[in-house]
Amino acid sequence: MSDWAKEYFEKGYAERWGLPPVSDRIQSEAHGLCALLQLAPGSLVVDIGCGDGRHALALAERGYEVTGVDFARALLIGAQQLGAESSVRANWIRGDLRRLPLRSAIFDAGVLIDAFGLLDTEEEDGLALREAARVLVAGGRLALKVANGGLILNAFRETDRQERGGTVVTIARTLAPGAPRMTERISVSGTGGKREYERRQRLYRLDELCGALEDAGLSAVGVFASPAGLPFDPAASPAMWVLSQVRAE
Repeated sequence: MSDWAKEYFEKGYAERWGLPPVSDRIQSEAHGLCALLQLAPGSLVVDIGCGDGRHALALAERGYEVTGVDFARALLIGAQQLGAESSVRANWIRGDLRRLPLRSAIFDAGVLIDAFGLLDTEEEDGLALREAARVLVAGGRLALKVANGGLILNAFRETDRQERGGTVVTIARTLAPGAPRMTERISVSGTGGKREYERRQRLYRLDELCGALEDAGLSAVGVFASPAGLPFDPAASPAMWVLSQVRAE
């Protein structure tokens, strides 16, 4: 992974967001995902780019066999900690989204939540989607949550300030020319001093995202504003929840 990603996800992410428990919002999203993914009892589910594991744990709590994959060792340690605290078991594997250390056609369904578009090129994004398709069974479903790039671009905010629990986060954003790629320079100030991080993201519109899924062997079967099935509004919805399915050969 690139230097900025290693620095941000191994250190900056936890400093920015902490390690919150599995919230009511996460539980609600997991409930909606069960229906969207058509999960049967005991289904095998992979959470790709699982981060600190909250969605994976919410799904595992419902009786599914869940495997979470992430390249950031610190986030996986946090996921293990949350699982131990809640007495919920999931499998945690350290791995690259572009080369998943998993066998082909093993999982009934998958989720990729807030982890797409963070690689450095569109080609690498495509590799991540092809890997997701590879590890799913024929007809397996993938739920993909991505920021609504069109909304961000239409009302672009160059700066933001966030404060939670005594930690102040300031964000300065720029856009690269050509394909919309946003760079955030993030300053985190708290009791431990001030630290600086960088975060980069390719901003996708819905048509671009559906095209990338098609190229990876996945067909979009629905797009929503939330896993509860709320209608997606390109001009107002902050996120796109795109449900896709592995195409039959």
